[in-house]
Amino acid sequence: MWTSDIPSIVLTKIKHGFSSKLKTKYPDINFTTSDNSKTTAKFPTVYVNKLSSPEQGQDLEGTELHAILATFQIEVTDNVSQSRANEVIDEVMRIMKTMRFQIVGDPHTDNRDNAYRYVMRCRRMIGALDTL
Repeated sequence: MWTSDIPSIVLTKIKHGFSSKLKTKYPDINFTTSDNSKTTAKFPTVYVNKLSSPEQGQDLEGTELHAILATFQIEVTDNVSQSRANEVIDEVMRIMKTMRFQIVGDPHTDNRDNAYRYVMRCRRMIGALDTL
């Protein structure tokens, strides 16, 4: 189903749209759609998580999926400082806006276990023939 491709497309757009200046500043930056890794952690980390995304635009028969209200939670974690995490989440927000996502959960801090973290939620209706 076409909806299963959306998380990897969004992740790829974030990776490739990320400013080269920030990529140079943070050479170990990690972009992922996985909440679990067997490798050594790299920071900052940008975790792109597709949340429940309800169907939109049903027809009378209800036999095809025409659109979804795609919802993502994006978490940026850093082990050095809150300002680094803030700089990265601001860049991710810029990229999400280029894909026409609405920011529905303003980035907020959620620090724990000696990690600095920002969490943001975004959503956008995506039709079956839309491009991101």
